[in-house]
Amino acid sequence: MIETGQLQQLTQIYSLVTQCYNQPLGELDLNLPQCQMLGYVAADRLTVAQVAQKLGFSATRTSNMVVDLCKRGYLQQRVAEQDRRRRYLEVTDLGARKLTLITEKLPNILASTLSQLRLASV
Repeated sequence: MIETGQLQQLTQIYSLVTQCYNQPLGELDLNLPQCQMLGYVAADRLTVAQVAQKLGFSATRTSNMVVDLCKRGYLQQRVAEQDRRRRYLEVTDLGARKLTLITEKLPNILASTLSQLRLASV
């Protein structure tokens, strides 16, 4: 039988991880997968399917994230010159500035979250 304390502890850990994945992280105004996506796209020329594979998300979820980040001006899609059926993602100038902020702020945000997880798991 599961003890109530263990169940509460597991629920608290799940809540922290879910919050990190679904809610904006502080002043970044992006969640963790969105931050990861910007980093992946900035580092390499990728399609939506390739980003989905890197994130471990479905094509639909990734596509929705791409649409959101394009609307916000952080990403843009470009048609490949060699194969007009392919679209590659690019980080915009605004996205590059956001990525600089992510690089500066995310380590402290993640350290704080990990600290909360350690406390929750004790």
